[in-house]
Amino acid sequence: MQNKSWLRNQAVSCLAALLFFAALLACSLGSKKCTATLTYQGKTYEGIDAKKEKAISNACNKYCRDDDPEYDAMYRIWLDSPAGRSAGRPSKQEAIYKSDRLLDFVTITCANRCVAWTQNGSAKVTTDCN
Repeated sequence: MQNKSWLRNQAVSCLAALLFFAALLACSLGSKKCTATLTYQGKTYEGIDAKKEKAISNACNKYCRDDDPEYDAMYRIWLDSPAGRSAGRPSKQEAIYKSDRLLDFVTITCANRCVAWTQNGSAKVTTDCN
């Protein structure tokens, strides 16, 4: 009797695992992925998202965070401020998680300016969505 119960529990567990993996596979096959490649001033930045526009914005975020001179200046000022020192003087990439002002500059101000560059031809962007 105990053996039947154990066998039934094993069968139910296997069935549940099979259904979970089938759902996971179905979701991954159905998801769309867009990759945007931004080229600006001889450097390349990549952004990924399910939506083309967001992938472009993500590529712009990387430009802003890594190489935008205005963000660099803001970051250096913040780094030497009491807030930057108390945050442990994080890298430019990590600082946006410590300062709302830096995050907003990268993701809103600079990113919108960068997206405009892709629209007026100042920066080149290619996208691949599959």
